[in-house]
Amino acid sequence: MAFLNEQDAAFVRKRFEDELASEVTLEFFTPSIGGLALPGQDAEMAEYARQILTEVAALSPRITLNVHSMASEPEAAARFGVARTPATAILGAADYGVRFYGMPAGYEFATLLELILDVSKAQPPLSEATKATLGRLKDEAHIQVFVTPT
Repeated sequence: MAFLNEQDAAFVRKRFEDELASEVTLEFFTPSIGGLALPGQDAEMAEYARQILTEVAALSPRITLNVHSMASEPEAAARFGVARTPATAILGAADYGVRFYGMPAGYEFATLLELILDVSKAQPPLSEATKATLGRLKDEAHIQVFVTPT
């Protein structure tokens, strides 16, 4: 079952053709690949997320999807700083620390697309004032944005 209908897939494909500035790799983490899942992990939601990411990656030759199991590849999870699933590390020319947790469906699908495009540009879409403010920070900051469709 496809998650994207043909009209939506064509729209996303066109955006990628027009706006994807460089290669992007999606490192997706699921509780397990086949077999048993880790307790407390939502394997069904992770499978839906994997299917959506597979469809997205198929829309551009500049997007690569790698799928990892938390159960059998804990070193990969540690390398990308992933502690829960489903999780997607979005990498461009470098690893900018962009992580998407959960299923990229509904309103969150648009967020995933924007993240992919922004990471491909290697330049955050921030105003000069925001960059100046962030430049004054004395220590590193760990920023998390939580979204709920309510």
